[in-house]
Amino acid sequence: MNEALKGGRTLPAQEEPGSLIVPSCLFPLALFVSLVLPNLVFSGPWFYSTLHLMKWGVALVPVALCGLLAGITVTVRGTVRTAFTIDGFAVVWLLLLLYVTAQPFWSGLRSPETFFQEWFFFASLWLVYVLSSRLAGRRLLRILLWGSLVNCAVSVVFAELQVLEIRDLPFFILPTPGHYIANTGQQNMFALWLALGSLNGAFLFFSAGKNGRIVRAILVPLLAVTFWGLISTTSRSGILALLTGFAVLSCYYLRNLGRKNLKNVLAVALLFCSVLGLNLFLNEGRWGILMHKMDDVLKNPLSIANRDSIWATSWTMYADRPLRGVGLGQYKWHYLDAQREMLKRWPGMRWQYTHWAHNEFLQWFAETGTAGGLLMVFLWGWWAVSAFSAFLRKRSHSPEAYWGSAMVALFLFNALWTRPFHRIENVLWLSLAFALANREMLLPLFEAPSPEDFRKGGRLLGTVIASVCLIGIVYFGSGVRGDRMLRLASDADDPVLREQFISRALAAPMVRDLAEKERAYFLVSLGQEKKDPEIVSEGLNELMAYFGRQPHVRELNYLREWSRRLENVPLYDEFASYGGPVSGPPAEK
Repeated sequence: MNEALKGGRTLPAQEEPGSLIVPSCLFPLALFVSLVLPNLVFSGPWFYSTLHLMKWGVALVPVALCGLLAGITVTVRGTVRTAFTIDGFAVVWLLLLLYVTAQPFWSGLRSPETFFQEWFFFASLWLVYVLSSRLAGRRLLRILLWGSLVNCAVSVVFAELQVLEIRDLPFFILPTPGHYIANTGQQNMFALWLALGSLNGAFLFFSAGKNGRIVRAILVPLLAVTFWGLISTTSRSGILALLTGFAVLSCYYLRNLGRKNLKNVLAVALLFCSVLGLNLFLNEGRWGILMHKMDDVLKNPLSIANRDSIWATSWTMYADRPLRGVGLGQYKWHYLDAQREMLKRWPGMRWQYTHWAHNEFLQWFAETGTAGGLLMVFLWGWWAVSAFSAFLRKRSHSPEAYWGSAMVALFLFNALWTRPFHRIENVLWLSLAFALANREMLLPLFEAPSPEDFRKGGRLLGTVIASVCLIGIVYFGSGVRGDRMLRLASDADDPVLREQFISRALAAPMVRDLAEKERAYFLVSLGQEKKDPEIVSEGLNELMAYFGRQPHVRELNYLREWSRRLENVPLYDEFASYGGPVSGPPAEK
């Protein structure tokens, strides 16, 4: 008999989870694609965004399709017939989503393009939480966990081929010789993915059940390969995040499900230590890098793993706008200004350029202000108190709920040091983890509406969900076309043809900022080629306007160099005030 859906009406035994809202065959497939496949794909040379665009499509389009169908179903059939409602956690999360939606009215936006991208990402996380709370069952979770573990093992093979610096890698492996990143594009995010897979494998090992020996025999080599890859990334945040999640999962199993699980906990721990020792013996170079990083933490604790100036800049950004915030997704475009102010306050700090605070909570406070930050902290605190209460009282919950809390703990630790919330292909797992943990553990601070009491609000919400999903699909489709136009523009040798491609890209809201930047560089290059100072001046003016909206270190250095060449001392001094590596100032006339 199927499990009852917590917080709503119990489903009849003959109905599979999801059959009342989304077709039962669609949601498992969509969730599998969105959670398991994105870290294996990348956009390649066919698109301007060679890495992320395809990941966004694989992660978000299936979710949007499910949301579109679910929204239409709830709107047409109502909440009673679909047993649809949302829990208190989702209600507060929805309030936070509405807050960041309205925030531009008082905080302003430097980059609408970045705001809308981040907004759709954040809204998708809420949607996955709501759907998973209602539809994700035990069998589906295990399919997802197995998929992620196999993906991680394959990704480790890709990474090992990359560090061999083979010139002609297969087309499906990201061509980054010497970098141990597989198809993720970034070392810390690859480590996070491997940490997720490792925790998933540990859970499958703990809960093998029937045919346990056969299942564990399959799990051991997959786990060993994933452990090897995680250690080889030399990422402290990834390794320690796994240890945090594993500790939480082990504590739940030992206290709430009995000490008989001790042998399984020790077996996984021993496997990790064995792989660690083997890595030390066979992989001395990467092991030396990891030891150097750990030694740096001990010798220079105040640098906080070289994050001190980044965190100081983030605090300066928040302190400058403690109530308004800079806006969702706008952190990266206020970083240079905030760092300039930070260096005035603390001249001894280092100049560093980054798009991320390397602490998601600090970045969230900087972007959304005190109100948004407190709402976010409240959600995490609500989960933490509920999860700890379940642990202390030894309440009997399903193993899936324990997995959920362990995965949330893993993300929590990782979020303190890097940027897991800003990689949609990974953070979707956090929504699923919250859903499965809260479905059983969440303390009822206030009663969620029943389907009968949620009729009007539910239909309205269903309509909004369907509309947003449809808009999101159209928005992303337009962005894909615009991105392709930019790729064609960058490959075109004919200036007329290149300008035509850029003009087409300007019509796509998702990539309009990128098109404006490419047009500015194109005009400068065209003016130099034709030796026409007016065209060069037009391009530089457009690039100046672009820099005013999205200050990036590349444009900073480019414009600073042009101001030096043009002997524009005031403009050069303005750009030089941002700090960083500088060339000599222009000569005084």
